Amino acid sequence: MYRKNVLRGLLALGLLTALSAQAETLFAQANILINKRQFSAVNYRAKGTLLPVGTKIEVLDRDDDEITCRVLDPSQLEFRVVTHRSLGKPLSVLFAGFFAPTDPAARIAALSPEDQKQVKSGELAKGMSRDAVLLAIGPPPPHRTPSLQSNRWTYWSSKFSTFEVVFDGEGKVVSFGDEPPVAAPAPAPAPKVLYFATANLHFEDGTVSWVNYLKGPILPFNTQVEVLDKGSSKVKFKVVDSGTEFTFENDSRSGWDTWKLFQTAFAAEDQTAKLAALSPEDRKKVEASEVEPGMSREAVRMAWGPPPPHETPSFASSTWTYWKGKMTKVKVKFDKNDKVASVE
Repeated sequence: MYRKNVLRGLLALGLLTALSAQAETLFAQANILINKRQFSAVNYRAKGTLLPVGTKIEVLDRDDDEITCRVLDPSQLEFRVVTHRSLGKPLSVLFAGFFAPTDPAARIAALSPEDQKQVKSGELAKGMSRDAVLLAIGPPPPHRTPSLQSNRWTYWSSKFSTFEVVFDGEGKVVSFGDEPPVAAPAPAPAPKVLYFATANLHFEDGTVSWVNYLKGPILPFNTQVEVLDKGSSKVKFKVVDSGTEFTFENDSRSGWDTWKLFQTAFAAEDQTAKLAALSPEDRKKVEASEVEPGMSREAVRMAWGPPPPHETPSFASSTWTYWKGKMTKVKVKFDKNDKVASVE
């Protein structure tokens, strides 16, 4: 009976050992370089005996400081996996990045033909994906590359030299080794926002006043402009056709925000259709920057612009007050049909 129990115990121990060994059969998840029968989790890339990606190994022994493995091929090469305290992670966690129960063949097959070629050769090339780099040379040490989502991975060639693998926004290699990183493409310029003069606007010395004094040269109705700068009391813009720069000026008398006031003089929509909707007579007056009895409110608005808001706070008012100069006013009065009754 004693002999039977001993035999049973030995058989159970052998079975447990076999199961343990089977559970610790793993595959290399990258091309590993073994140096003097040792692999460091720092993943030095300068030299060593190549252990190709997909190589099958078995774990012989493990503890917190090192893991002993054997290659399951005719060479039966035994090697130790060690770590360094600077890496900041347990050896078991780091080890799993290089050796895992899953054969990486499916990951390799999912790559492009070009990436598969580089993985098998264990070499880097521009255009490789992140996963292809991981399979080709393994993960970078986590103390310098804490996230694999980073666009810059730092590896160690040896204890005294490093190199970087740089990815673009799509996760493709743009530079590696000692090559200077490829500059990221310049961001696309913001689309220009153009505005159109909603009226004939007078200017003096390159300045369009919020008052729109009815004298001096004119920026014609529907002139296309580009805003260059917006300030609290000024808006700088240029005429698209000529490139001539102007300043729209506001002051406290208007009682309006400068940008809001600018948008009454310049709109984001082309004004051609509004002019076309006027009567032929009104169109001629707008083009001539003239206001005469019989014109519609819309036509007056286009010919002379919006009246300064400090004396005409509402466009629905029956009287619009304009300035020909700082001391001279012009009043446009409308009848019940919203036609100009008089210009005084």
